[in-house]
Amino acid sequence: MNTVRDLMTQECRGDSRVEVNNRKCRRCFYCVQLCPAKAIKLEKESIRIIPDRCILCGNCITGCPHRAMTYQSDANVVRDLIKENENVVACIDPAFPAVLDNVTPWGFSYALKALGFKEVWEGAVGTELISGAYRKLLASDLEKPVISSFCPVIVSYIEKYLPQLIDNLAPIVSPMVAAGRAIKKAKGAGWRVVYIAPCLARIGEMDHEETSDAIDHVITFRDIRFMFAEAGINPRHVDEAPFDGAASALGRIVPVIGGLNRSLGHSFDVLVGEVSVAYGRRRVIAALNQLAKGSIQAKFLDLVFCDGCVDGPFVERELSVVGRRQIVSRYAKSQFNPLSASMLQKTLRDFADIDIRRTHQPGVQKLPDPTEEQIRAVLKKINKLPPHNNLDCRSCGYNTCREKAVAVVQGISEAEYCLPYLLEDSKRIYQQLEKSHKELQQSHQELEQAQFQLIRTEKLAALGQLAAGVAHEINNPLGTITIYAHILARSLEADDPRKEDIDLIITEADRTKAIVQGLLSFARETKLKPGETNINDLIEETLSLLVNQVLFQNIKIKKTPGDDIPMLFADATQLKQVFLNIMLNAAQAMEGKGSLTITTAHDAGVISVKIRDTGPGIPPENIGKLFNPFFTTKEKGTGLGLAISYGIVERHSGQIDVETELGKGSTFIITLPVNVDGTGILSQAKGLAANQNINTGRRNHGTKKNSNH
Repeated sequence: MNTVRDLMTQECRGDSRVEVNNRKCRRCFYCVQLCPAKAIKLEKESIRIIPDRCILCGNCITGCPHRAMTYQSDANVVRDLIKENENVVACIDPAFPAVLDNVTPWGFSYALKALGFKEVWEGAVGTELISGAYRKLLASDLEKPVISSFCPVIVSYIEKYLPQLIDNLAPIVSPMVAAGRAIKKAKGAGWRVVYIAPCLARIGEMDHEETSDAIDHVITFRDIRFMFAEAGINPRHVDEAPFDGAASALGRIVPVIGGLNRSLGHSFDVLVGEVSVAYGRRRVIAALNQLAKGSIQAKFLDLVFCDGCVDGPFVERELSVVGRRQIVSRYAKSQFNPLSASMLQKTLRDFADIDIRRTHQPGVQKLPDPTEEQIRAVLKKINKLPPHNNLDCRSCGYNTCREKAVAVVQGISEAEYCLPYLLEDSKRIYQQLEKSHKELQQSHQELEQAQFQLIRTEKLAALGQLAAGVAHEINNPLGTITIYAHILARSLEADDPRKEDIDLIITEADRTKAIVQGLLSFARETKLKPGETNINDLIEETLSLLVNQVLFQNIKIKKTPGDDIPMLFADATQLKQVFLNIMLNAAQAMEGKGSLTITTAHDAGVISVKIRDTGPGIPPENIGKLFNPFFTTKEKGTGLGLAISYGIVERHSGQIDVETELGKGSTFIITLPVNVDGTGILSQAKGLAANQNINTGRRNHGTKKNSNH
């Protein structure tokens, strides 16, 4: 069973007089707003015309701001006929005076003949031929209102979309068909009739089976303008030539609003108070819908889809509709005289046997009626469920969100063609991309940090292995040097000048011993002995070791202990060494003057300790080297204090960060995870120690088996 979308796709495959250049189309959907027949199908990648639904009103062609809509007339065929010198008659629509810009009607006639047309007839003769039929019809006892069949757009719309009004259409041909049949009778079968029209719907009327005998080809005033340009003909600079064919009178007024009614003659007053004249797309469709509901009681409805034929889509002139009406009216008035009236009677006699009858057949183009559930499903998809989200902004081409949803279900639109929905969807996609970007950035930073930690760990492991070996080799001769230096010192007199040199040897040996001891501490990674630890108390204990030292006499110490700091399962002795190293470094950086601020806090299972000094700060080029072994900026520093501190914090699954600003000081931030029962930190410590044990080749962590160590 075919779906609605399949059926609509099949309809779009037919030949259409209107075409879409999808390269020029910018998806503004203005054509959808203008189309009264829902004959434009919105697809994901293109816009298509549904030929069977199109009524050839031309609104989409003239309304498209990007000139993406084009049409197919018989202009190329007519060019070939003229080129082959065929007998071709040009029959021009009565609206032609409105097209002429500084060109007389007779100059236009001459230009057409110069182009190759053998004769030029005024189409107004067709109006004269059908006026009598309208008089007779409207004078009869009518059972229902009569709609003029003059405008082919109106006729097509009723046949396709309001078939219940077909019986209201006047069973009379249009002026174009009447004129074409008159020319055929006058000139014979060997002549071709080309109608020059202000609108595209005349082409559809020509293609209709019942009226196809009257006109051979239809072209537009735009086509004629192009053909003049191609032939190098300027109608402003040509001679004048009279029109050929039958005479006309009031028929020339038919292009203006209510023109058909006026062409019936002033003496025909049976319609007084019973005539309804409507023009323009919205007004006409509203009038037809009201008539279908029985809300209009007029006897005769003179309807035109445009603002009269002077406002047809191909009456392309920079002049208001009012100005065009005046031009046509003045021309009709100038040609109306007693002589023309008598000549008109001859015309009516000559063509009295012309068949001006017509029947109208329904060509119903009814789309399936969607269910309420289907409509709400579409509205929900585009977030336009009433009563609060239905914007009815018309940017999709439909008057309401509901109409849009109906069109989607019917297969002539896509749900995605909704500007607010697209904006919301774009915003959502952007937010997702932004979130993904941030996650990728964070992941990248974590990978960089992990890589940095891995490289540092490998370096420390290698250095630890080296340091352990070096310390062993240095400690033995160093002990010998120290012992014999003390023996020499005791054997010398107090005033012996060599004693000063011996004391220097002892001092430097002790300094070397301290360095070696630091190397051993760094290399050994003393085994953690965790227990419940109160960070605030631990900091107090550390400060008590420092406050009485000379270096801290002029340093103001500020303490901001956090409330409700939980107990930490950690090695208090090693953490105290970390705090001691950082506080001593801070005091040395401040050269014994300034303030030292210690802050503790707890958040989300992590205890943080911030130690801030007011020293000179750390240069940016040194930040990345702070925790490297043997890196120091102090004259007598070993460069091992921060490296050892880093290792201790790392074994506690913590982290040390540094914030610094030149001239204002530095802040060391130690973060330690809270683990009350100690299982986590012990397992992590064991794992880390095991890994480093493998890297360094150490077997006994934190044990002293060699007295020289």
